Amino acid sequence: MSGTIAFQRVYPHGREKVWRALTTPELLGRWLMPNDFSPVVGHHFTFRTEPGPGFDGIVHCRVLEIEPPERLRFSWKGGPLDTIVTFELSAVGDDATELRMRQDGFQGVRGWLISRMLKMGFRKMYAQRLPAVLDEMDGGTRATGAGDNVPDECMSFRQRAIRGLLSLITRKER
Repeated sequence: MSGTIAFQRVYPHGREKVWRALTTPELLGRWLMPNDFSPVVGHHFTFRTEPGPGFDGIVHCRVLEIEPPERLRFSWKGGPLDTIVTFELSAVGDDATELRMRQDGFQGVRGWLISRMLKMGFRKMYAQRLPAVLDEMDGGTRATGAGDNVPDECMSFRQRAIRGLLSLITRKER
């Protein structure tokens, strides 16, 4: 069993601006996770978040492909995951951008469960956090990012769900 997470959204911002939010470490950290990303093929980087059962909180990545401002592909390895993330941007009219995100390679039942949990969190990232960063780039208020004032009920539910499912999975594997 393998799985994929895929999202498609249109943002009312130009492609160059959306590209900067995906490839500038500080901006990327505000909506996704703190990181040491560099838009260079072959660059190894990490995302950091709170640890959980079977996961030390570090996602190890490597830039696989970059075609500004259209396509970014990188590996994503953390805990039991070994996947590939792809972002593709297309202009929609003169001042909007369609973002397509795909994360492939979730293997087995464990990977499928993790993909479902990540998808819940990603919805918030792509529907609220990334738009907030894009708006901030236009001179709006500071965006809410990973580790910033995220509503407790959202993060605690997600964290409880992830911890609970991962502890069941890791307990059965011992």
